[in-house]
Amino acid sequence: PEQETMFIKVLYGDNEEALFNPNCRTLLLLEHIKDKVGYEQEIDVDLSDENGFIVNLLRCPPLQYASDILESRRTFILIKVSKNEDGSESVEPMLQNLQHNRPNAFERLTSSNDSRGQQIDADSKKVSRQKSKKSGKRK
Repeated sequence: PEQETMFIKVLYGDNEEALFNPNCRTLLLLEHIKDKVGYEQEIDVDLSDENGFIVNLLRCPPLQYASDILESRRTFILIKVSKNEDGSESVEPMLQNLQHNRPNAFERLTSSNDSRGQQIDADSKKVSRQKSKKSGKRK
């Protein structure tokens, strides 16, 4: 029997797309994606599905295979993840015209109503994800 070729499609930039083989460790997949799209390795990236749900590959154990998490032949949107001063994370879609081409994903990635506690930063269209740990307020 023929073995099915595994691949995922990642959308980024100005309606650009690239195919990747998810049959590798999550860390290697993210590094390869950054190489292919021309990002510095220091930049943290992740993927969301076409509906704007973040896959959270960055939070997976580094030796876990991406194919355990990502369904083959699916399309994903590249997102940039940044740390804020308060320890929360900001998420920024790296696909231009996301609002026009995929309004559901744009809405979810930039709304405060997401089930993972994402919050919108009104000045930019970045989304903040609060850490799940309870943190004491400092004065």
